[in-house]
Amino acid sequence: MENLIFLLTASLVMYQTKKKPRKLFIADTNYSLFYFPEASFEHTQSDEGDVLYFAEHQDKLVSYGVLCARLAVPLPIDEARDVMSNYMGRLHKPFHALYNTGIDLCKTPEGAECFQLLDYWQDDNGLDWKVKGYTDGQTIAVLYVKNINELEVEKQDRFLDSFCFGK
Repeated sequence: MENLIFLLTASLVMYQTKKKPRKLFIADTNYSLFYFPEASFEHTQSDEGDVLYFAEHQDKLVSYGVLCARLAVPLPIDEARDVMSNYMGRLHKPFHALYNTGIDLCKTPEGAECFQLLDYWQDDNGLDWKVKGYTDGQTIAVLYVKNINELEVEKQDRFLDSFCFGK
């Protein structure tokens, strides 16, 4: 009987549920992405009235992050692309990114009124990042995966490609 109790206790200790990403909405917005259910979004408002949402989730050695700004005043789509590109560049300093490959424009679905940008970084700890930005003129969102060497490309892309404006 003691062996059975020991076996059950040991199996419960060894049992780990893997928390898998699923489609979640960013706070009270219509924006969604493939993210971890236990992650919570913080938010704040800028002096200009933009609402900013952010979250980061650690899964083993990999960090997944989301920065999303719902703009108080919508921008023309080309101007929004330039603002997003500038914003992604300004993120280098707070994230300690020393090197980047240069921001590339991603192909968007035909007829889509949005832009997607992609960049790769390396931070001061030698960790590699993959960063993807989205804008439709009303929203600017940046998703990142930190320490991409520890994660299959398919899983990186599943997260980074999952952002949806929800229109």
